[in-house]
Amino acid sequence: MNNIVIRKETKEDFFATELMTMRAFWNLHGPGCNEHLLVHKLRSAKEYLPELSRVAELDGRIVGAIFYSIARVVDGETEHEVLTFGPLAVEPTCFGMGIGARLLKETMSLAAEAGYKGIIILGEPEYYPKHGFMTCDHFGIKHPELGNVDPFMAYPLCDEFKNIHGLFYESPIFMECDDEDEIAAFTKEFPYSKPLKLSCQWLHAEKLGRISEVRKNSFKIRFWETEITAKLKGSFYDKTPDKLPVVGDYVTFLYNRQGDSTILSVCERSSFLQRPDQAKTGVMQYMVANVDYCFIVTSLNEDYNYNRIARYASIALQGGAVPVVILTKSDLCNNVGRYIREAERIADKVRVHAISAVYDIGLEELDEYMIPGTTICLMGSSGAGKSTLINKLVGEEAMKTSAIREDDDKGRHTTTHRQLIELSNGVSLIDTPGMREVGMAYTESGIDETFSDIVELESMCKFSDCKHDTEPGCAVKAAIESGTLTKERFELYKSLGAENTRNYALKKEISKWSKANKKFKKMNLE
Repeated sequence: MNNIVIRKETKEDFFATELMTMRAFWNLHGPGCNEHLLVHKLRSAKEYLPELSRVAELDGRIVGAIFYSIARVVDGETEHEVLTFGPLAVEPTCFGMGIGARLLKETMSLAAEAGYKGIIILGEPEYYPKHGFMTCDHFGIKHPELGNVDPFMAYPLCDEFKNIHGLFYESPIFMECDDEDEIAAFTKEFPYSKPLKLSCQWLHAEKLGRISEVRKNSFKIRFWETEITAKLKGSFYDKTPDKLPVVGDYVTFLYNRQGDSTILSVCERSSFLQRPDQAKTGVMQYMVANVDYCFIVTSLNEDYNYNRIARYASIALQGGAVPVVILTKSDLCNNVGRYIREAERIADKVRVHAISAVYDIGLEELDEYMIPGTTICLMGSSGAGKSTLINKLVGEEAMKTSAIREDDDKGRHTTTHRQLIELSNGVSLIDTPGMREVGMAYTESGIDETFSDIVELESMCKFSDCKHDTEPGCAVKAAIESGTLTKERFELYKSLGAENTRNYALKKEISKWSKANKKFKKMNLE
């Protein structure tokens, strides 16, 4: 705290102060924020008081700011001049250092010395009472629209404040910062941050971050540019495994600068990818969340496996992500077109690209996915080229890579856990460990989407319970005979469907046994 300097803002500080303010309020009350635009406009308002407003500087960086302006309390023909401030902003990664308290203490003292009678604000009801603020119903002051609510508070600077009653009015500038187009245009001047609409907003003491790494019961949360360690709140251990945080999840947490932060909740997911941990047990492995695209990375050597790609595609579609097949090492293949056409036939929603990361072939085709705010998960076997591709996309040696074994073209294992990487352009990448075997469970809709052509054919069969064997009027058999559907593709469809049904049933039996076992143990303990 000794390095923190409280001082007046200069023109040279404007951009840094607005950026810090944007970061302080981003996604707290809704998607994005408008407080940085408010700061920008407030400086030009006639009510603004630069002589009272202050910024906090730490090691040459703006880490806090408070902005004062004149407001009025009107009681009939009588008008009282009072102060208001807002926003009071603190750099989120400096939370808990007492910066806000320092700004309040020094500026409130300045305001009293200047002869102002009191301060009225709309602010955080869990924070400002700690600094002497009380709700305005104690003083006979009402907000013209909100009336008396907990966030509407006042702080007397002298005894005369008790004589002030009526309706509160602040500068009109506070009502002129809600135009979404203007906010969006102004926000483009700053480094990209993704606006999120989540049910957990309005946030108070808790913060919002994203899970970047999971190792047993230890978690890492991406919080702006920093990664902080965290543990789960105790109530999580009463939840089912699919409710626990995975890489890519947005979570609320209590920030602890001195040790592990505490994860309070997992926010609703836009997508959720899962698979059986082992095909023989049906135990589910919950992989990643909030993924837009699933890059299915397969090298054009002995690693190439049509069936495995189809399984990955079904998992992606079932989980709500778009499957994108990335055929790597195209420089080593003499018939790239054949593999592209074959992969494209997996499903109409599957996109396919052939690249060589080593020679920068085809990488420009991936630009369409590199959109700020997009999350891309990379899946594939060890040695397929995931880490090499990530290094190309990141622009630096972010991931370790290993050469394939020369005797069988199998990859050496390099990625040992899931990991989220945020690029400077606002794109997030999630790398996953190599998976040579991909089991199926809970993927019925994903299989149907992957094999939508066969599902459509089944609907055209003469009998609704057609087994596609000896029944007359079978559209599936007719398609195979005419060559519009290959027998191999149909057999894969049946195989994946049967595996999904088998693992789903096995999973239910395991769950049933687990609950019974817990009940038995509890009865014996009692």
